[in-house]
Amino acid sequence: MGKIIGALVAVTFVGMLFAGSFLGALHKPEPHGVPVAVVGPAQVVGQVEAAVARAKPGAFEVSGYASEQAARTALLDREVDGVLVPQSGRLIVASAAGRTAATALTGAFEAAAKAQGRALTVEDAVPLPPGDPGGISGMFYALALIVPGLALAVAIGRVAPGIGPAGRLGALALGALFVGLGEAFLADVAFGALPGNYAGLVAVSSGIVLTIGVVVSGLLRAAGFAGVGLGALLFIPIGLPASGGPLGARFVPEWYAWIGKFLPVGPGAEAVRNVVYFGGAALAAPLAVLAGWALLGLVLLVLPARRPSAEPVPPRHPVTASGI
Repeated sequence: MGKIIGALVAVTFVGMLFAGSFLGALHKPEPHGVPVAVVGPAQVVGQVEAAVARAKPGAFEVSGYASEQAARTALLDREVDGVLVPQSGRLIVASAAGRTAATALTGAFEAAAKAQGRALTVEDAVPLPPGDPGGISGMFYALALIVPGLALAVAIGRVAPGIGPAGRLGALALGALFVGLGEAFLADVAFGALPGNYAGLVAVSSGIVLTIGVVVSGLLRAAGFAGVGLGALLFIPIGLPASGGPLGARFVPEWYAWIGKFLPVGPGAEAVRNVVYFGGAALAAPLAVLAGWALLGLVLLVLPARRPSAEPVPPRHPVTASGI
């Protein structure tokens, strides 16, 4: 009976971890630090910065740019999420970088323009494709890569438990390539949700699967199936909401978003978006996070394997003549 109660408590704890993590992060999204480029002289930039600070304190970070071309370049390089050109009354967004951010920027600056009796024209420089009008495919696609990475590590561990680190790494790489090819085909060709760069999507998808597979294989080698459970809990109920999910990291509590920067799900989703929509811009940071996790997994793979403790050997007593 005690074991049953313990199992029920454990399952309840896991359920509360999922609910608390997702609901705590996503139940009341508020923008914080959304970067905006403002084209114009310093005086105009200061006026815009003061106005948005009064309307939504901490929601936007305003940077001045001398020309619209420079600001557009910053938008396409993922340095800012929007460009305001006050002289012409235009706001330039990139919904492919995140529909939530584009919507927040549009709402805030349209309200400011209306309060001043002016009209605001909104241009979407990098729109979402017809196959993903809601802009949620990138995040859930990244999650669809995390789960096969976990499963791949467990499957190889079960079917080839005695395989060495080099052989395990080769099997993981081959499996990651298969998963990347298949899932990229669905996302790009079949559904048109992440279209336009199949080769790049295969590469980054395979890299994400391989990273997760190597980490979980290392945890499995170091701690057994408890390590697999640790990896699953860390990457899914913590990593997914900490990344902001479909909302983006700038719309969840800042402390949680900071944690999400160092877990694979958020950077993985960012890498997918940047490869598909922005020509591979701003890949250094997300790839560095994935590389760090892969390195951790490699270290765990080459360390001595976890071994069960040896059972005590009963003492051997000499047989005497009197004991015969």
